[in-house]
Amino acid sequence: MRIVSFVLAAVFSLVAVVAVYTSLPGWAGTAAIVAAGLFLVLGFYEQYKLREEVAPTLDDEKLATVQRMKDEGNFQLAVQQVQLWFRGTSPEDAARIVREA
Repeated sequence: MRIVSFVLAAVFSLVAVVAVYTSLPGWAGTAAIVAAGLFLVLGFYEQYKLREEVAPTLDDEKLATVQRMKDEGNFQLAVQQVQLWFRGTSPEDAARIVREA
């Protein structure tokens, strides 16, 4: 369904462009661009629903890096590094991971 939504968004976008250069009425281009936007939003929503939540776990190398940063007194830097490694991790979750390391 996601791919169909994106394809329909592309088709309606092309219809909107063609409507500008042909004798189609003005409302046809507007309706096509609105439909393209709706199908684009629907496609992104379907993609969002398919996303799986991955629990962040530190491997040995990342654990050593976090430990080194903590030993140097850079707790906040370690939290930011965990956030870089695991996109979408909240600052609270990253701080918890650093404290547990």
